[in-house]
Amino acid sequence: MAMVMITCPATGRQAFTGIETDPASVNQIPAINSRLVCPHCGGTHVWSMLDAELVGSEPPDADEFPSTWAKRLARLPSA
Repeated sequence: MAMVMITCPATGRQAFTGIETDPASVNQIPAINSRLVCPHCGGTHVWSMLDAELVGSEPPDADEFPSTWAKRLARLPSA
């Protein structure tokens, strides 16, 4: 699965939207406005699929995930 990512306008770093999909299905995600509390700058970004990009199956570094996800990620089995 690939991750839908946006770019933080304040830092230029990619932020995970919480959406995972495969390249064949990405066009089925509607281009409606969504909000994301950015793990990098702390601001709220309004984005749509028109602003996002699909990033391959390699997960980002652990520090790229919001700190509130740490417990959930620790429970995931390693590949």
